[in-house]
Amino acid sequence: MTRFINVILSGVLLFGAIAFSSCKDNNDDPAAPTSYGRTVLVYMAMQNSIGSQGHHRNDSTEIANAISSIPENDRLLLFIDDASNPRIYELSKGLSAPKLLKQWSSDISSASAETLTEVLEYMRTNYTSNAYALVVGSHASGWLPTPTNYSAMSRKRTIGIDVGPDGSMRTDKAANGNIADQIEIDDFASAVLKSGVHLQYILFDACLMQSIEVDYALRNAADYIIASPISISVEGAYYTDLVSKGLFSSDVRDVARTYADYYKGKGSYPYPSESSLDFYGTVISCVRTASLDAFASTFSAFLQEHAASTPKNANGKIDWTMASALNYYPYTANFYFRPHNYDLLNAVEAMGASKAELNILRQALSEIVVCQEANNKFWIGPGYYDFQTMPESTDDWCGVSMFVPQQLYSDNAVNCAYGDLNTDFQHTQWYKAAGWSVTGW
Repeated sequence: MTRFINVILSGVLLFGAIAFSSCKDNNDDPAAPTSYGRTVLVYMAMQNSIGSQGHHRNDSTEIANAISSIPENDRLLLFIDDASNPRIYELSKGLSAPKLLKQWSSDISSASAETLTEVLEYMRTNYTSNAYALVVGSHASGWLPTPTNYSAMSRKRTIGIDVGPDGSMRTDKAANGNIADQIEIDDFASAVLKSGVHLQYILFDACLMQSIEVDYALRNAADYIIASPISISVEGAYYTDLVSKGLFSSDVRDVARTYADYYKGKGSYPYPSESSLDFYGTVISCVRTASLDAFASTFSAFLQEHAASTPKNANGKIDWTMASALNYYPYTANFYFRPHNYDLLNAVEAMGASKAELNILRQALSEIVVCQEANNKFWIGPGYYDFQTMPESTDDWCGVSMFVPQQLYSDNAVNCAYGDLNTDFQHTQWYKAAGWSVTGW
């Protein structure tokens, strides 16, 4: 579905390259305080196929439509990297239009840890605040590392894609024909920490970022991670509502709720009903990172007990049958054999957890998952009509995905863009903290 929002400045679509080639007249600027309540940075890494289709312009316009709803002592900074040189805008109450703060004189990669650190440092230096938050809009694929088998895929999507100067935004390839830049999750976390900004929350308006592997990697970078375990619609968030009702709310759960409300048809702009061919649906949750180490200990105890009582195969590994688990992402050649994204709670049950073990894990999960929202169904693909139905009770799913090692990933490694996913998983911080090695994997 395409949203048509008519916000035009000087005959140029908002945030076009011409409209803000230099700083605007600041006569209508509010008096700038010496410090702010909360500053939210919206980081749009769009020098890629999303940017080639202009979706970030819709998002930018939606943000500008909500400029008057930003609390008086709060600020929203918007970093955009598309076909034009990267730039940063300020949006705040009292401004009649976004104010250009900085524009780079040449292209830089928004899908690099160095750029993320630089932009966060700019926010910290110029907008001293009681709290900071980050919204990331781009392509993504969760915890997965850089692909090793480039011939198996045309794109790689960990966090962000930047094709660079003369690259093909339409195909997500750099000028030399290779796969474009991306940030791996550990590098993303390091970039945030290096900036000196501790984030109240990170909202990923991007695919597949709500996984226990991602959350654990980011546990020291932000207090909350708000994201989706599914492949989200390119439409993403409806930012007019998100700015006015979510991003600056005193309750961080309102960010996830507002995001989901749009897809549930409860937003201020209409979304297609479930019977419509344009319906996509969403799943989103909010994870509290302070409790992740405790959850890792609880999960590790489960794996220790589970491994002691579960037979292993001839290779010394536990074989699980995961067909019954709620799956947020299909394992298919159409999607370059990225792994299944099993709902964590559903996966544990499919792995054979007892009722008592499930109760312990469900209680531990309640300490980290503070909000979970979803449509009754959502698109999973790869076919146009391939939808997944959510369990009726929220006690049966948590909205956070988890990788479960399986033999098929090793058997099919030659066809997978990432090689052996089981081996890749061993390099995650979550693998080590949760003690997965006792399962033989």
